[in-house]
Amino acid sequence: MSPHRNAISAVGSKVKVLPEVARALETGRPVVALESTIVAHGMPYPQNIELAKEVSSILRERGVIPATIAVKDGIFRAGLEQDELENLAKAGEENRAIKCSSRDLPLMASNITTQQSSDETVQWGATTVAATMRLAHAANINTFVTGGTGGVHRGGELSLDISTDLIELSRTPVIVVSAGVKSILDVKRTLEVLETFGVPVGAWQSDEFPAFFSPESGVKTPSRFNDAMSVARAYISGRELGMDSGMLVAVPNHDPAGENVEKAIKEALHEAEAAGIEGRDVTPFILRTVNEKTGGDSLRSNMALVKNNAKVGADIAVAVSNVQSNCKTTIQSIQLPANDGDTSLSDSESTPASSKYSANDEVTSRVVCIGGSVIDIIAKSSSKEKMIIGTSNPGKVFKSDGGVGRNVAEVLGRLGDKPLFYTSIGKDDGGEGILSRLADCGVLTSGASVSFADGVSASYVALLDDESDLVGGIADMDANQQIPTPSVKALSGVEFVLIDSNAPSRVMIESASNAAKAGASVFFEPTSVPKAKQICENDSFIKNVSYAFPNEDELLAMSNTSVEGESTTDDLEH
Repeated sequence: MSPHRNAISAVGSKVKVLPEVARALETGRPVVALESTIVAHGMPYPQNIELAKEVSSILRERGVIPATIAVKDGIFRAGLEQDELENLAKAGEENRAIKCSSRDLPLMASNITTQQSSDETVQWGATTVAATMRLAHAANINTFVTGGTGGVHRGGELSLDISTDLIELSRTPVIVVSAGVKSILDVKRTLEVLETFGVPVGAWQSDEFPAFFSPESGVKTPSRFNDAMSVARAYISGRELGMDSGMLVAVPNHDPAGENVEKAIKEALHEAEAAGIEGRDVTPFILRTVNEKTGGDSLRSNMALVKNNAKVGADIAVAVSNVQSNCKTTIQSIQLPANDGDTSLSDSESTPASSKYSANDEVTSRVVCIGGSVIDIIAKSSSKEKMIIGTSNPGKVFKSDGGVGRNVAEVLGRLGDKPLFYTSIGKDDGGEGILSRLADCGVLTSGASVSFADGVSASYVALLDDESDLVGGIADMDANQQIPTPSVKALSGVEFVLIDSNAPSRVMIESASNAAKAGASVFFEPTSVPKAKQICENDSFIKNVSYAFPNEDELLAMSNTSVEGESTTDDLEH
């Protein structure tokens, strides 16, 4: 049973997941939850719907599917259509939206409307941070982006006015990406409560915990996250330990308008103290005073920080998705053959592989890439001295992962599509490093999709002189001759198959044929003029190609090639 179906059964038939969100969850693509209170009550119309659209665009540009969480006519929703989002944006000012925390969810569910509502009568439950976390987790969404989280109110040690957001963070395993807590709250006591509840908390690339409008609160952060992968690994580690708490990632807001707001907040706090305002009356007084002092700065800063949070949250969601897929089907699931001889290239960046898991794990994806994995090494002579042929010269050496099929697979992986990659590497550290780095990008491999050639992985070495002109190069592409062919069964359910010309012509022809039989569209990347010309002479390959991406010279070679009978020549060179 898919995780998505499990999620639905966990909260009953009242949950309705947008089809686009459901497909993303079922295929392991990253999804980010968004709260609805910020749309219905956080800012006026039309700024609220404009912000919602911008945030969605930010997420989609990074390969992430947005899922606004709300309650519509008593139905829990994970993902809204555009017209529904528009209706929600107007509902706050029309008194059709109720602020809904986690305690309100069962009450809202008891008010299911059985009759079809018109746009003017739709009743919304606009979910707070706590309620959004609860429904996001029920829908199997692990990352949630918001503006700011609640906390302990000033004087909370007497009034016990503590936000439910903190309680929900202690019991719902969702990553919450926010701009911290507002400085009108008690930041220090908020962090102490989260510590008591065992909630991992960290600031994004900062040693100080942010205070919503300001990147500075005067309170040191419990921990620091320097990148999305560190957040993802911490979250997954917590889940593997059986921890049910969420995680708070606080992103500093560096918008200039926020400085004016923060200044106004401090002035309002002094005014409240001078006027003897205490307890539950402090927060309303400060909000009212700050609004009067700042004009539109608070709204502008609020919108800026939400968009900034969305960028960070998208990267985190992609990283979590990649780590989760790595735990199931990565370099670790492949049995690396023993190397009979010392033929490895030095690769300080490679990550050692583990062979703890079966090499026959079944891996499926909507996209399959078939092609070469190449280690590119560029040696450039120093520009400060004229290069002398026949002897050693000072300079720089650059190494990178290459191969057209590998490059495309990496890009798709970074976009969250999790392609399955068919390739071949040598029995060396260089090849092992390529697979490990691909896994970090979200690219899937399996025992059937990777073959191991004798000797080194495919490599290209170029020598450039002091003026960056090519002196000469060596291409060792023997390993590419072992690229495996996916069967029709393996391509069942695959939508797109990309084939590059680094694969042997036999593999290209059979792969294209099998893809066509499986109902997949075939994309062809020629990679060079000789390869484009040679493979296009074979009708059994060309007839199965849906799209090709040649450059001008490759296209000219392809158009001038006469198609002959079936060919199985296997001597294509890099």
